Amino acid sequence: MNLGYSPRFNELMARGRKRPDLIELSMCDPPRFGFKPDPSVYELSKTSIEFGYPPVHEELTAGIIERTKSYTGVSIGPSEVVISNGCGAAFGILAIAMTGMSVGVECPFYSPTYEYFRRTTELWYIRCKPELNWDIDFDLLRKELEQRKKSGALFFVSPSNPTGHVHDEQTWRKLVDLAGEFDQVLITDEVYDEMSFVPFKSLLPLAKDVPIIYMHGFSKVWRAPEIRVGFTLLHDPEEKSVGLFDDIKSIAKLGFGVNPSSQMQAVMLLKETMEYRRKQFDEIQRRRDALNEVITNSNNLSSIIAGGATYQYIETPWNDWKVCSELLEKHNILISPGSACDPFIGDKFVRVVFLNTIENIQHMVKCLDKLF
Repeated sequence: MNLGYSPRFNELMARGRKRPDLIELSMCDPPRFGFKPDPSVYELSKTSIEFGYPPVHEELTAGIIERTKSYTGVSIGPSEVVISNGCGAAFGILAIAMTGMSVGVECPFYSPTYEYFRRTTELWYIRCKPELNWDIDFDLLRKELEQRKKSGALFFVSPSNPTGHVHDEQTWRKLVDLAGEFDQVLITDEVYDEMSFVPFKSLLPLAKDVPIIYMHGFSKVWRAPEIRVGFTLLHDPEEKSVGLFDDIKSIAKLGFGVNPSSQMQAVMLLKETMEYRRKQFDEIQRRRDALNEVITNSNNLSSIIAGGATYQYIETPWNDWKVCSELLEKHNILISPGSACDPFIGDKFVRVVFLNTIENIQHMVKCLDKLF
């Protein structure tokens, strides 16, 4: 199958991004669409620049600890914080540390998760289904865990890339109970947490005695992917995963660090006011609403409205790869095939990023509706 960043997928994306005047609806890079940090805090004092190999800046660690406490209610210590060169490096660290482990990833999945873990771990899939509004099929998950009969890890993204689904507190509590019963470490990527359009609940404060790996970074909520700063929290109050967590910390020291300039920019971004961010997130939600309004009026399309992040799956009557190719060739519009993120979903879904202008989003849906 053409899963993840397959040659077929990469060829489609490369072919699209070479085109002039492309209508880009596959890329989530907030600054490219005008969503940038508050310039009043996004300044770097030259006096703060350090040279040589980058140590972890104590002020950045302290800021992450403070932000975690204020947003999730969980108190963590400096030894639980791992800083990495973006979330991509964080996935690389986890993939190395978890070599040989059994890892279940929810699908439709975040492609970098699949690409890293399929190379080092015993990868399997946790089904999230459209008939459940992209929520977890717990009956299937229990059956999988019963058949495997081994400890491992379960990975989730909320709000989701690629569906935009937000797992609620009831879902998280069921997941924690199941993870505790089957000796599973929980991994949660909450990089879009503040960019939620429905009530959001972090998994971190609900994990109880289950070890949890919490991933975040500055690319989405703070709209600063260019500084390449990610952070991972390793929370294990009852010290059930000391060996794994020590490995993660050790591997993180092997060249995955962040340059001092970016660390100081991250420190300043933590001081950005929620009021400034909220205005940008409100505009993103307005574009999501425009997407769904035109889908509602279409003849061939349906969709489950994204609860957060910047993504949504649209269901069509046609093959997703053909849809993406034809939309690019006929209308210069780039979207992604949904089946690249899910081996079970079939070929009727496409993934759309709703960061572009409302006019371009509406134009895309109208072209898609009348494509064949």
